Amino acid sequence: MTARSARTTSGLARPAFAARTARRVAAVLLAATAAVALSGCPNKAVEEGTKAIPQANNLMCHEDRRILEDAVENYTLLEGDPPASEQAMVSAYLRVESTLYDYDPATGTVVPAPGSSCT
Repeated sequence: MTARSARTTSGLARPAFAARTARRVAAVLLAATAAVALSGCPNKAVEEGTKAIPQANNLMCHEDRRILEDAVENYTLLEGDPPASEQAMVSAYLRVESTLYDYDPATGTVVPAPGSSCT
């Protein structure tokens, strides 16, 4: 019999083995508990992010409408007549045409573009 097997057979090595095993089990349980406890955090962040999307969309729509309405007002004040189209305001009053709203020259109002999520 070797010295190692003798110690194991006699029970001398068992307390050290049991202590190592207990530490490993405790570490695994701690990791599992932490994983379960923290698993709710990403879900909450995703839930909050999902709720923020409509708010961001509403803000984007509101801002785009305001910019286009301001451009129509500025064009009318400075040119003397309302613009003939949205394109007529590009470069001097708008950087680009709006993708969310259209200018209706017949009524002089800003209306949601077809397919836009804005109201």
